[in-house]
Amino acid sequence: MKNYKLFLAAAVCVLAVGCYNDFDTPAPAKIWSDEDMELMGLRQISIKEVKDRFVSAFGSLENTGSNNSWSDTKTLKLGVPATPVEAGFESNPGNMKFWEEAAECYIKGKVISSDAQGNVYKSLYIDDGTAAIELKLCGTLYTTYRLDLSTNDSSWVYVKLKDFYLGNYRMMLSLGDGPSNALNTGLRDKYYANSNFESPELWCNLNNPEFNRVLRGAPCKLVEASIDNVVINTTPDENKPNIIVVDRSNYNKLNQDYYGRLIRFIDVKVRYANVTYQDEKRDANGNIEYDANGNIIWGDNITAPAFGTNGDPFPNWIVTDSGSPIFSSWYYWAYSRENVSLYGAVLMVLNENANGSADPGAYSIRTSGYSRFAMRPVPRNGSVGNVLGIYSIYSQRLNDYAQYQITVNRMQDLEFPASSLVSQAWIDHNTPPASYNPPVKDGAGEYDD
Repeated sequence: MKNYKLFLAAAVCVLAVGCYNDFDTPAPAKIWSDEDMELMGLRQISIKEVKDRFVSAFGSLENTGSNNSWSDTKTLKLGVPATPVEAGFESNPGNMKFWEEAAECYIKGKVISSDAQGNVYKSLYIDDGTAAIELKLCGTLYTTYRLDLSTNDSSWVYVKLKDFYLGNYRMMLSLGDGPSNALNTGLRDKYYANSNFESPELWCNLNNPEFNRVLRGAPCKLVEASIDNVVINTTPDENKPNIIVVDRSNYNKLNQDYYGRLIRFIDVKVRYANVTYQDEKRDANGNIEYDANGNIIWGDNITAPAFGTNGDPFPNWIVTDSGSPIFSSWYYWAYSRENVSLYGAVLMVLNENANGSADPGAYSIRTSGYSRFAMRPVPRNGSVGNVLGIYSIYSQRLNDYAQYQITVNRMQDLEFPASSLVSQAWIDHNTPPASYNPPVKDGAGEYDD
């Protein structure tokens, strides 16, 4: 889809000689530091301060990122207006405000996301112990901004805030380029409070310091701790936790302060909903039974109760921009076949009494159809495991339709026993024929969410 930038026309000056590289004998990339920021006259503020400033400017996260029109799609620019036209949007239609002092500030955070397996796309999440935020960038990021969740090895990132746009999309704040609108594949206008940078030259042009503003720092370690031991304030501290552990005893402590943060969910349970399926019949020893021809003998129909007000199926794939969203049962992590890629969702709960997606302790694991593990089988209904992922909300406001979502960086972060995964035979037997034919517009298979 093509985005149309409304406010930002950046002129990129490319010089013949690099800041520190020579063509024949390239030097290692610079590792930035607190001292470098001080030499540039910049002052550190916390990520929580940045996010709090948006709430202060517009009164709430609710109803400020619906992307239905400019009037309910709010942007806070970190700096002064670029043009008189941009300045006019502060009063008409009132969807943009300006935080001029932020142009003299920076944030510093540890990398908590990776696009190596394709489930995170054109985004870099960083955490400074007070909060986390998404940076809407472009290109391959994991080779520069390193993260190894097997060892908790990460790297610092410095972000010079001048001329970033802080925007809200469905109650999730991010830092990016100028606001934009676009026609989705359903030919409907979509309004975005900010946008991804379309070229690395706009945020990491080493030849032009004006645009060199997402800077890799030294290696560091992610700190992990129970949410019971987390204190939320605006003081960055490298010893504060960046991986927050929740379980059945404390999941209700997750609130707005944790949006965008990396959460480890312990003993989360898979819950199927609004689907009918058959498991394999098993003997007294738990072995699958076969008929005389070697075919699996299937048990009785099992109908999983509906979940929430809409009665959508789980697990599912989803088409979101064809009017009302369309769901269909799907027993892989996402849909990726015949050049069509769709998001998938698997419902998991820490709260056994949750009745809908807005209830605390109910989470939808969202997986991109472009991820490397899109067509890997999901766990069986009732399976219990651990999940490490970025915690988010998808909603215009806190109501019955709010959804709490988890985005995992790697397949390895879905820790379920191999024995709990459905087999290919199970998938073939239980997937409705209609699920293999989503309503793809013009064969594109590209959908906004």
